[in-house]
Amino acid sequence: MISVLLIVMFALMLLTTPIAASMGLGCIALFKAFPEYASYEIVLGQSQVSSLDSFALMAVPFFILIGSLMEKTGIARRLVEVAEMITGDSPGGLGAAAIIASMFFAAISGSGPATVAAIGGILIVPMIERGYAPEYAGSLCGSAATIGPVIPPSIPMIMYAMTMGVSVTEMFMGGIVPGILMGGGLLLYNYIISKKRNYRSTVNTMTKQEKKKAILNAAPAILMPVLVLGGIYSGFFTPTECSVVGVVYSLLVGGVIYHELSWEKFKAALVEAAVTSSCVMIIFGSATVLGRILAITGISESIKNALLSLSSPALIMLLINIILLILGMFLDTISSVLLFAPLLAPIAASLGYSYTTFGIIMCVNLCIGMITPPMAANFYIGMRIANSNFEKMFKETMPMILVLYVALAILVLFPQIIEFIPGLLS
Repeated sequence: MISVLLIVMFALMLLTTPIAASMGLGCIALFKAFPEYASYEIVLGQSQVSSLDSFALMAVPFFILIGSLMEKTGIARRLVEVAEMITGDSPGGLGAAAIIASMFFAAISGSGPATVAAIGGILIVPMIERGYAPEYAGSLCGSAATIGPVIPPSIPMIMYAMTMGVSVTEMFMGGIVPGILMGGGLLLYNYIISKKRNYRSTVNTMTKQEKKKAILNAAPAILMPVLVLGGIYSGFFTPTECSVVGVVYSLLVGGVIYHELSWEKFKAALVEAAVTSSCVMIIFGSATVLGRILAITGISESIKNALLSLSSPALIMLLINIILLILGMFLDTISSVLLFAPLLAPIAASLGYSYTTFGIIMCVNLCIGMITPPMAANFYIGMRIANSNFEKMFKETMPMILVLYVALAILVLFPQIIEFIPGLLS
């Protein structure tokens, strides 16, 4: 039964059929092949609409809009300037600035491709001009952007929370330390490689007064993640309300303080956010339908029982992580979350991982896929900006992927790292 659904779905994907249509047509093929389930065909339309009728999902287009506005109003550029000032002329200083700026940007945007496009677009060319190999600069910015959906806010985390019925706020809290761990690993790797290759920034000749002025100029941008995340964690705003506050704050900072928000830029940001949000919502609706079909037909229970029949919990968790890493290489993060969270989260829960903890592990797994070919949106964006080629980029990216794998292994072995902040603030 599952073979009919999966063969049709993946065959259509290979033919470049949109993911949402592939999932829907896979379900229809299952109904036609097994007439006993034909009565559930009405579920397709009803579930797509009802699944989108959610207050929490309204946060998605607004967080996407925040990322677009940051890029177009100079907020991202000022975050980069502060990050570069912090790193100074130490080995790999500009590379470290790219990682730190990506972590700042991640704390507002929640999107990996948006992070590499914004930060990479600002820093990759200056890195190359200062002696960094183009493929290294592109790989580093692409790898750092994997932190985008891990440090909250995070669009995949919102989708996971909606799918599994867990708290968005708890998911956001759980992502802070893993995101810092990933960033710390990349900072250490960048320092070692930069020292070996003599990658250095130009000597920082700024006086204390100039540094103070630069920090004051960037203060409104730096305060943005404090406002967004502080409002959520304090309980003053829900994540959805906070996303709207973030948009308003971006407009005020970009238009009134920095004077870089034109009507044309605003329209471009709205169109960009609308198109991206539409794609996300259509995929969410189709994935919800597929999840319900899997539950109705008992396929999800069969998969769960097959995995749990293995004798070793460690082996089961290893297989789950391998499955997720492979999925991240071929499917986008949101589709993977929506399709496979209902299948894999109950299995992880039976091994002692809470739904929230497994959600973070799943997001980290899939985010590593964003830099791992063949799909690898972050990889290709970084490669394009750096004007490099696939072979050279892949050679530079592989060690960074291994660094991220080490961070993932630490999270799987010590889930208390994920649970620390949610437990502290609950």
